[in-house]
Amino acid sequence: MLTDTKLRKSLGKRRDKVEIISDSHGLNVRLTINGGVTFFYRYRWQNKPVQLSIGDYPSISLSQARERRQQFRSWITEGYDPRRQVVMERTKKVHALTVNEAFEYWESHYCKPEGLIKIHKNRQNFENHISPILGDMVVNQTTKAHWLSLFDGMGRRVVTGEMLGLMSRAFRFCSNRGVIETNPLESLKRSDVGMAAAMKDRKLSDDELRALWDALADMPARQQIVMRFLIITGCRSTEIRTSKWEWFDYRAKTWTVPASEYKTGRTVRRALPQVAVDLLREHQKTSVTRHVLTRSRYKGPEDDKPPAQPNIAFFSAQIISKTGMKAWSLHDLRRTVATRLSELGAPPHVIEKLLGHQMGGVMARYNLHDYLDDQHHWLEVWTEHLEKIIGRPLVAR
Repeated sequence: MLTDTKLRKSLGKRRDKVEIISDSHGLNVRLTINGGVTFFYRYRWQNKPVQLSIGDYPSISLSQARERRQQFRSWITEGYDPRRQVVMERTKKVHALTVNEAFEYWESHYCKPEGLIKIHKNRQNFENHISPILGDMVVNQTTKAHWLSLFDGMGRRVVTGEMLGLMSRAFRFCSNRGVIETNPLESLKRSDVGMAAAMKDRKLSDDELRALWDALADMPARQQIVMRFLIITGCRSTEIRTSKWEWFDYRAKTWTVPASEYKTGRTVRRALPQVAVDLLREHQKTSVTRHVLTRSRYKGPEDDKPPAQPNIAFFSAQIISKTGMKAWSLHDLRRTVATRLSELGAPPHVIEKLLGHQMGGVMARYNLHDYLDDQHHWLEVWTEHLEKIIGRPLVAR
């Protein structure tokens, strides 16, 4: 039997000839003339003797060599030649994907074909938080400890949980496709590393809606169109910020956000109240661009691009500063519209469609009706209610 003491004494000791010392069940060690110590495994395959090298001591410990012997014996029991299995292992190691390569594989084989619109944002987050630390490591060689160390270094924040979710999706896809052997994040949950996004309940009162609407009167046209459109429709600020005139059908009183521009990657058609149509028509009279909104310093057709989101988000801060209102965000306007529609009696499924949400559960697959007639009805109810709050028509007639 081999022992660590015997191996240590043999290491580096010159001898007159090569010696072989056996352990058990086919594990042996070769002691060279120059004092080298090498583990190897002896077995028979198809009635022929075979020798298979395991590695040199002490790079390979005695316990590791014994574990390797057990792996070889298991392969033989299952009917596999250990020589072939070792070659396959080496091939896998040569082609093993790094974390950077696995993320790129997910992007190329899933995100881009599916037309996911958050590809750029996901890539930016990956390069900021993941790639500098673990990007060059082979995925199969990373452990849960590596990832917990990375996430702990980010701090217990919302973005930390988002990064875990992002990498879990990428690794799950790669694992299912067989390009990585294991998913090191498989058992981790967002609550293990990061905070959940806080559930907000800010909504504007009637007095606040009136103050907001009145404050828009002497603001630039771009601020007015954005804020009024958000209050009237309850849409996302990104949707009106990036919208093009071709998305709107004034005759049908609808607007369609194409899949390439929508959060869920699906085309969404929604109703428009007459007030919104009138608002857009008036604004279009002075527009010379394809986009409803352009940058504040428009330089010509080559500069026909929507304004950046931070610029639009700043509109709420301007109004808060002007009116002294309690802080609110553009997304709070969306919550306000949804809440008020519910209070007015609008059915939940109609509100979901007005907000551009996908239906939940089985309805998402089988119920493709957009309830446009119902959307039009409840938007008119909402605009009439707004006019009562504000005390005058929403647009000049």
